[in-house]
Amino acid sequence: MSKEQNTNNKKLQKLSLKLRLIAAGLFLVITAGFALLWASECEFIDLAYWFGDCGFQQRFDLPCPGCGWTHSAQAFVTGHFLSAFIIQPAAAFFCVVLSLAAIFALHLAVFGIDSRLLRRIFSSKNAAVLLVSACVVVLAGWLVNLIRTTLENG
Repeated sequence: MSKEQNTNNKKLQKLSLKLRLIAAGLFLVITAGFALLWASECEFIDLAYWFGDCGFQQRFDLPCPGCGWTHSAQAFVTGHFLSAFIIQPAAAFFCVVLSLAAIFALHLAVFGIDSRLLRRIFSSKNAAVLLVSACVVVLAGWLVNLIRTTLENG
């Protein structure tokens, strides 16, 4: 099979086997993470046993930037999307992003067609913007938790 495929008069680049396997691996890792959270929510496993309590919260008596992420992700994987956004907006946002990444990775692994959209999104020029955006989302989620904690305690 050739490296290029002619479909609707557009030349589509085929991915190498190595890149398709990387995409399949990414899909499996994301799916396994969501499955682990689902198993925890259904009480098949206890994540608190493995990860313990939050040291930041114990030391400073404030929620850490990651507080609520596990509960939000568990609500997300069990289909309670609105609850996930209420518990921790940043975690729910990242669950949506990871779900989209898994869908794109599965598409790349199965069909092996190079996506210009993904190349454009993850170009070196946009990598800094994506990183700063992720930090802003995490800080915004932390701010929501700090406000919520202050209002509950005050």
